Amino acid sequence: MKNDLLEELERRAMEILPSPERRQKGPYALFECFQSIPCNPCYTSCKFDAVKPLTDINETPETYYDKCVGCGACIAVCPGLAAFVIDETWSETESLVKIPYEYSPLPAAGQVVEGVDRIGGRACEVRVEKVVTLKNKTSIVALAVPKEMTHVVRGIRMAPRAELISPIREEPEQGASIVCRCEDVTEEEIRALVDGGADSLKQVKLNARVSMGPCQGKTCIALVMRELSAKTKKPVGDLTAPKYRQPIKPIKIASFLSGETD
Repeated sequence: MKNDLLEELERRAMEILPSPERRQKGPYALFECFQSIPCNPCYTSCKFDAVKPLTDINETPETYYDKCVGCGACIAVCPGLAAFVIDETWSETESLVKIPYEYSPLPAAGQVVEGVDRIGGRACEVRVEKVVTLKNKTSIVALAVPKEMTHVVRGIRMAPRAELISPIREEPEQGASIVCRCEDVTEEEIRALVDGGADSLKQVKLNARVSMGPCQGKTCIALVMRELSAKTKKPVGDLTAPKYRQPIKPIKIASFLSGETD
């Protein structure tokens, strides 16, 4: 019997699939992003205008499948790891499913690994076709997936679950995580600035560009304020709060020139 959450996720994912005719024309991007949160890197990263412009930054993304070429630019920039590229025409028996991957070690091309579903349950064995690591440390892993599991597999596991659970608590590697996804700023960079004397969000912002990306710091500001609080020994509430300025989403210069109001 399936988990209720998994059933709901699968149902919603099937609702956003392109038409059967489009699926037979080649790769397409699929955004399994079902939460209303302030986020739009998928829209700003697409060079083909294949992502519907947001009238509200809290909207969930929609794909214009007639414009999407399945380039995969959206995969690595999605902070929720909810963007995938599916090619159901890859072979007669397998589909090519490209997924975001941020774990270590990375799989290698040709390796057979365990494919997992949307909540981490075992789905089937899949074969790694290609691995590309981008500058923001997110890798794109292309998987050969049996046709019948195309819309089930959304991740991989390099080892059985039992082997991944360690009885010994290990300290995480410092600086290994991204604090600001929009500007690719790491935890290590933030701590170096704070240790170097930066004692306000403004100073960190001017030096590292945190909170200056499309999402305007919806995620990273809280993390930076936490580091400043630890360094200055002041509660977060006593630190200078950031100021948000309109617009909260990118606007093309052409929109100003044409007088568009929407």
